[in-house]
Amino acid sequence: MERLTPSSSQAVVQAYVVQMAPDVSGRVIEVNVTDNARVETGAVLFRIDARPFEIAVTEAQAQVERIGQTIGASTAAVDSAQAKLVKATADFDNIQAQAQRTFELVQRGVLSKAKGDEARAALEGSRAAVSGAGADLARAREELGPRGADNPQLKGALAALERARLNLLHTSVIAPAPGVVTNLRLATGQYIGAGQAALTFIDASSIWVSANFKENSLEYMATLDNAEVVFDSLPGSVFPARVESIGWGVSQGGIDPSTGLPSIRSDSGWVREPQRFPVRLVFENGPPRGIRFGSQVNVVVYTDRNPVANALGAFWIRLISILTYAS
Repeated sequence: MERLTPSSSQAVVQAYVVQMAPDVSGRVIEVNVTDNARVETGAVLFRIDARPFEIAVTEAQAQVERIGQTIGASTAAVDSAQAKLVKATADFDNIQAQAQRTFELVQRGVLSKAKGDEARAALEGSRAAVSGAGADLARAREELGPRGADNPQLKGALAALERARLNLLHTSVIAPAPGVVTNLRLATGQYIGAGQAALTFIDASSIWVSANFKENSLEYMATLDNAEVVFDSLPGSVFPARVESIGWGVSQGGIDPSTGLPSIRSDSGWVREPQRFPVRLVFENGPPRGIRFGSQVNVVVYTDRNPVANALGAFWIRLISILTYAS
């Protein structure tokens, strides 16, 4: 059974965990979430007072206009085109980050290929918008004439204006994916610095199970093997999964800072337990509703080597699902 239909009770639900922090410093004027609240992609988590940044944009615009008057060139078209490019670039960065997560989930079989096609179309549309905005800006700069386009003072003023506009956009901190807000350390009126973590975000779009299997259980295990899992939080239910990857190394004495490899050996008494290696499993039909990050899981993997062993494994995991009512 250890080799033909390996099982493990040392398994937990995992997800990507992100420390959300603003890119600019300022006073918080709006907190739109509560601790442990679910949010959707693009939802505004909190806002920083935008007035200082709006003033900075106005001052940068005035500087561009002053230099334009000095060199006898109209900068209005450049100003407008640059604003559109900054907005298009910021939108592209957000869409690209979301698309990358979607592509990863499609590759792992968590999401359908149609979702990947939708993400790819949105990414291409956003990239086209950036290219169009860049072309408009280049055209507007050409209309300034050689004297204006090559003026170092004007180049510096336009760069300062672009930076001011980008900082203004960053006063709103948005959710990068569907997920849950936790460890909220923010209140209206609080001053927060750039890069200072304000809350923890758990990405609910990428959930998997990390199971620790004894090394003598890995002989026949392979990626794409079918598996079944039972959650302590959902007694009586068995969910299909499959093996996505099998760990190739662990370290001794905790996380090795030089390699980042985990250490999961456990010795007890006179008998040394076999080393355990992490195995990553994903869900066939998407993660079940109601599971939480860190939830305890029981796992059985079917290596297709022996139908009798597989039948015993199926019986075992269903028995565990019933026994979880009493745990």
